[in-house]
Amino acid sequence: MNSDDHEEARANLPPNIAQDDWNYLVNLWSDKDWKDMCEKNKISCSHNLIIHITGSKSFQQRKEEEKEKTGEELGRVQLSEVTHVRANGQAINEHTQEALMAFKNFTTQVAKGSLQMTEDEMFVEVFGPEHHGRVRGYGDGVTPTELWGSSSSSILDLQRQLKESEEKRKENDADLQRQLKEFEEKRKESDAHLKILEAQVNRVESLLAVVMKKLSPPELAQSESST
Repeated sequence: MNSDDHEEARANLPPNIAQDDWNYLVNLWSDKDWKDMCEKNKISCSHNLIIHITGSKSFQQRKEEEKEKTGEELGRVQLSEVTHVRANGQAINEHTQEALMAFKNFTTQVAKGSLQMTEDEMFVEVFGPEHHGRVRGYGDGVTPTELWGSSSSSILDLQRQLKESEEKRKENDADLQRQLKEFEEKRKESDAHLKILEAQVNRVESLLAVVMKKLSPPELAQSESST
């Protein structure tokens, strides 16, 4: 907002608002930090536009209703379709429709055998990593412990531990490779040093052989008599 826009905005004073208060708001709305914060809030809100159609019913209630109808337990993806698609087969908004289409695409590829992916992995792919203590696709308030029980509810924790173990394994492999490289370098240094020593020994032996050859028998006898 330039200075002319500022003045025009200040001149358009709404009724029942003091001029000083209005000037403050105009200045605030044109502030860069304020604009950046508003933009971040818009982005955050856009991430929460996946809207369900269950009304006052919980996802678990809808899940039980479907189980009574079909006799089958709904998975996370099926439950998402049931709780987010209206009677006409359409989602309530574009964001929800895109998420459901992504699920449909994944499940189709899995059914064809062209993709290996669990429903949990699908949810992470569509919505990002799970938030601690929450399970997407089952409504508000459902925790991993409530959903899977205290033992198997640790699936997310086990996945995290598995990832940490894999990272640790890679670190150990890298450490081992580094140690092997250092050992190989030291071995090469030892081999080189040994060759130098062997060369020195060979040289000394050669010199001794030359000296012994040059010493004649009379000289040796004279040397012995002088002793």
